[in-house]
Amino acid sequence: MRGAMQDRLQRGQALVLIALAFIGLAAFIGLAVDAGILFTSVGHLRRAVDAAALAAANQFREGLTISQMENSAKEFLEVNGLDGATASVFLCEEPLNPGGPYSSNHDASLCTATPRKLVRVVGQLPVDFAFLPIIGFNSITISAEAISETASVDLVLVVDSSASMAWDLCSDGVDNDDATNSPSGGEDSSESPRVVDDCRINDPPNEAGSISENNVDRCNLNGDCEPFESVRDAAKFLANRMYFPYDRLSIIRYSQQHTVELALNAGDGLDGTAYHALALNKLNGMQVDNEPDPLTWCPDFFTIGNPAGCTSTNIAEGIKAANNQLGSYGRTEAVWIVILLSDGAANAARDSVGTWICPGTTGQPTWIKPFCRDPDPDTYHPPSSTSHDVDDHARYQAMLLGCLPAPNTAAACPQAGNGAVIFTIGLGNVVTNNDECDVGYYGATLCNKAKDQGEQLLRFIAGVGDDGDPATPPGDDPCNGIGTGADCGNYYYSPTGSGVMRVFQAIAGRIFTRLNH
Repeated sequence: MRGAMQDRLQRGQALVLIALAFIGLAAFIGLAVDAGILFTSVGHLRRAVDAAALAAANQFREGLTISQMENSAKEFLEVNGLDGATASVFLCEEPLNPGGPYSSNHDASLCTATPRKLVRVVGQLPVDFAFLPIIGFNSITISAEAISETASVDLVLVVDSSASMAWDLCSDGVDNDDATNSPSGGEDSSESPRVVDDCRINDPPNEAGSISENNVDRCNLNGDCEPFESVRDAAKFLANRMYFPYDRLSIIRYSQQHTVELALNAGDGLDGTAYHALALNKLNGMQVDNEPDPLTWCPDFFTIGNPAGCTSTNIAEGIKAANNQLGSYGRTEAVWIVILLSDGAANAARDSVGTWICPGTTGQPTWIKPFCRDPDPDTYHPPSSTSHDVDDHARYQAMLLGCLPAPNTAAACPQAGNGAVIFTIGLGNVVTNNDECDVGYYGATLCNKAKDQGEQLLRFIAGVGDDGDPATPPGDDPCNGIGTGADCGNYYYSPTGSGVMRVFQAIAGRIFTRLNH
């Protein structure tokens, strides 16, 4: 009997042990399952927070509020299936009031000596367990964070301000030069009767040379110089899209020479509001240049027919000035961008010692039209060549600006460059259809080839600024096979001033972001 009782006791103990073992096994299975849920959720949250950080950085670029950035980040978490997740966005903010406290979204660790557009996103997600509630652990809140950076931009805007930028004085149907016409058609206030409407709305842009100094003075005074005023409005839009002081802006205008209206470092030390006001003030102060006085600038034209110094679209000098701004004041951590606008082909340039570049001799190229350049845009002559003309010089300066620094400099580059991203804008029909070529000397074939010489130059400059290589293979060239008067790659075309806003909007939309860590 005693043995039977012992057997029953032992069997009872075994059942208890088995039951305990099952509980332990269930606990281990529960831990494994819940740990899997936890680690899967953590990985999912981290990936979602990375995406949310980039989304918030995009909103930062747009200059939106913290709440808008947090809403954008939260939407990305929800799109990734993380219902119930929350997102907090932190920036290096300015004080709520001068000398006062910061907002709760301020993160001092994101404040760098040189302002950078850093955004930290912290995401939190409650995770419900499947088995651990048996022992009292129902859920846990996990968190992940990521810092993203939208590229700080050092942007140089280079705008043609030659007198031809006032060719459309009747864009709105109003006599915008405020001058009066005589019955004979010329503007002469001494004649009578005086005609108050001298709109030349049907005149093509290539009649810009007929614009008198008085016309330019008047339209500058009244803010009616077109298409220059439309370019100014588009430039203001671009300035409004920039996020000062994280972004910096330089403004250069050029005609025969260049003027730095706003240096790249002029806003250093200013807060965003003051910097923005400075940029708009400089844009508002820009004016169209009068044509140079030929007796002062090119007296040889009247004696030996040398036009050096008479012409006024010095694209090379505008590019060189932009390169100097970036080389002197550009930040290594910023993206260097140049936007160059011209309403025609290059027709003026100066060499390194200030001498006008205009190869040729009396009665020979290029002292006949087109002045100071040959009509063949396909052949590049380096500065050492006696055939180096103003078109060549603009290309040379573009390569110094857009070619990549060593050791990544392309073989076709004359030397290492600054690696700037370059966008170019062709404005008006002279860019694509300029008949300023002596057919009697050069022949119809070459002159027809030169009609769109302005656009070919601008496309070349944009091509260098696209990939740092002036010899991009045709298969990789976004402009290969694209007809005249069309956007391609980093080149944009607008036949009228009113279309320039579209171009600036497109360029502004191509500022990119990157995940920092």
